[in-house]
Amino acid sequence: MFKYLRLMIKSAGRNRRRTALTILGVAASLFLLVSLQTFLAELEGASTLTPSSALRLVSIHSVSMALPLPLAYRQRIEAVPGVERVTPFQWFGGYYQDPQNFFAQFAVDPAVMVHVATDYTFSQEEAQSWVKDRTGAWVARKLMDRFGWKVGDRITIIGGMFPFNLELTIRGTYRGPDENGLFFHYDYFNELQRGSATLAPDRVASFWMKARTPEDVPRVAAAIDGMFRNTDAPTRTDTEKAFTLSFAAMLGNIRLFLSLIAGAVLFAIFLVTANTMAMTVRERSAEVAVLKTLGFRRAQVLAMFVGESVAVALLGGLIGVGGARVIFGNFDWYTATNGIIQHFHVAPATIALGMALAILLGVISAAVPAWRASRQSIVTALRQVG
Repeated sequence: MFKYLRLMIKSAGRNRRRTALTILGVAASLFLLVSLQTFLAELEGASTLTPSSALRLVSIHSVSMALPLPLAYRQRIEAVPGVERVTPFQWFGGYYQDPQNFFAQFAVDPAVMVHVATDYTFSQEEAQSWVKDRTGAWVARKLMDRFGWKVGDRITIIGGMFPFNLELTIRGTYRGPDENGLFFHYDYFNELQRGSATLAPDRVASFWMKARTPEDVPRVAAAIDGMFRNTDAPTRTDTEKAFTLSFAAMLGNIRLFLSLIAGAVLFAIFLVTANTMAMTVRERSAEVAVLKTLGFRRAQVLAMFVGESVAVALLGGLIGVGGARVIFGNFDWYTATNGIIQHFHVAPATIALGMALAILLGVISAAVPAWRASRQSIVTALRQVG
């Protein structure tokens, strides 16, 4: 088919306005499709999940995450075979200076956290400084840049969910999958709980743990949940991936909703492209007759029309998918959304999906009219012209 490429290119450029509009339609549709797929991946936390996260598990109250677990569970979880390390993990829900300056703050055991977060990069010296300072904080590098903080700065996190503030000293920074977070000592948080007249101490929202091997992960989850099944605070233990996906599930079946939108867009552009190819084939009845007179076989005629359609769709795919990759890759989503969207990178798998859909769109939209044209006899094709 490659030796007829020049003929296909000339044919595609004959009606330049129609071809250009078709290319733009395909590009716009695939741009939207890639955007929706990338947004869904961000929403489901795909950008923050790494190979190391496959070893991490999360235990929460089986009834609701809003219900706390006893801190004493930690020692029992640490004794479960296959568990390497365990840390309490408590969401604080405060803000810096203004309620709009919202970001994630978590109370953890620093000595454990620096070993659990194996996919984070940080200075060991700074990490040890954080471990030793009871009111120390470990802050994401992007968050430091957002507020102009420096290591050694004293900051106050105003309590949102809790009736007290955090007085913290920044002792270290990190870079990692999640770059909009701040970690501080759970012991300091628990001390503030004890000083409150309304809160019970030694309670925690969840436990995060690291399993020794991937094979230990399901066994550890089953063992923990079985251990606390008949207690006042039963647990539900999931992998970090499942735990992250549970937040997206709170919004309803967002995947189905976005899939329906993407499907409607693709169906609409399929109708446009199929109509374009049908008109193109009808207008070239005389050419089909001439080509067959010159000795072209049915398969060659079919391949030329389908190849032309695929070329147009591929060009649209390159513009749409490539444009999404360039635009999203060079836009500072973190600053624009105040850290809500940290990464909006078009994944290689999404690019491959977009280009595969472009090829499929080109083949399907041209298949029927091209097949009909290839089966027409020379006399029938010439009669249609007349």
